[in-house]
Amino acid sequence: MTRNIWARVAGCWMAAAWIAQAQAAPVQDFGEPNLARLAARLSLQDGSQPPVRIMQFGDSHTAADYMSGELRAQLQGRFGDAGIGWLPPLNVSGQRNALAYIRSEGWTLRNSRFDADAAYPLGGFVGVAQRVGAQLRVAPRAEEAGLWRVRVWMRQRADGQALTVDDGNGARRAQVSASGNWQAVEMKLRLPFSIRAETFPAPEVGGYELEKLAPGVVLDSVGSNGAEQSLWRRWGEEWGRQLGAREADLVLLAYGTNEAFDAKLDLDEYRATVQGAIRLVRAQLPQAAILLVGAPDSARRKGAVSRECAGPGRPAMLSAVQQAQRELARDNHLLYWDWEQAMGGPCSMPQWQRRQLGRPDLVHFTQAGYTRLGDDLYQGLLQRLAR
Repeated sequence: MTRNIWARVAGCWMAAAWIAQAQAAPVQDFGEPNLARLAARLSLQDGSQPPVRIMQFGDSHTAADYMSGELRAQLQGRFGDAGIGWLPPLNVSGQRNALAYIRSEGWTLRNSRFDADAAYPLGGFVGVAQRVGAQLRVAPRAEEAGLWRVRVWMRQRADGQALTVDDGNGARRAQVSASGNWQAVEMKLRLPFSIRAETFPAPEVGGYELEKLAPGVVLDSVGSNGAEQSLWRRWGEEWGRQLGAREADLVLLAYGTNEAFDAKLDLDEYRATVQGAIRLVRAQLPQAAILLVGAPDSARRKGAVSRECAGPGRPAMLSAVQQAQRELARDNHLLYWDWEQAMGGPCSMPQWQRRQLGRPDLVHFTQAGYTRLGDDLYQGLLQRLAR
């Protein structure tokens, strides 16, 4: 009996120690020049200012919108809820937004991971109507009242093409110039609203921005399953203007997992790719702080692995990718969050999986795991902003 009691005590102590270790991940500041501005924007929110806009770009971790969703919920709970933010033009298979969804009939989706297009919009998705009368419906997951500021990004290639937008108070025509470039139509709407193709071909839809007419925080979750940072190159050059038009105050770059699983990854090319992304954000959003999120710990049961862990091995390039990310954050004077440290350090993913915080694939997390990580990132960011 005594032995069993001591075994339970030891087990509880080890679990408590693991939890404490797994939460010790501050947001580091390598000299981010816009950090003070971000802190001031958050502390001075009132109806006379635009909302604080945060954009998180990333792979499937971001596309699930559990971790970013928790970060959004915590920030909005403290600083005010300014709405949903960016959405893709159609629902993307295997991806979600925590606050809204899109239903479609008669539309198809082009995805920059698989389909060629010389000029993708922000996010890398395009909605294309297949017939006259094709419908889209953009709806919040929870009931919302009042008017919203809505931007619909459209590309029109010929005169006479048109969409109609209807929020239940009468349809209105939506058109842009037939330049073949991505342009925004802004209007005040109630949610939900529908979009209908009045012509065929119709203008293409590149996404939405949904904000309340209220102060607070809005967080765009711009993710794509299987994405690497190099995906930005497939979006072309035009989307940078759209990035600038978003006027974000903080940009999170949360890639690295898929690069780590590439045993043939060229590290010099990877560094150049991330460096190029940082330059683009600085050029288009000179007022924004940038937070580089280090790749999380992960494991694989077969394939190229390192010898750092017993049991399932770490992807062969994970440590190199993490080192490159930290160095790029340091050299470019960014904020940096060590996701792996928040998990408890290298080789921690199997423990997360055993505690039902990680998925059986040893790459992704359960909703509980993502929620815990989002809260950890929030706490680290809040502590950094308070200094």
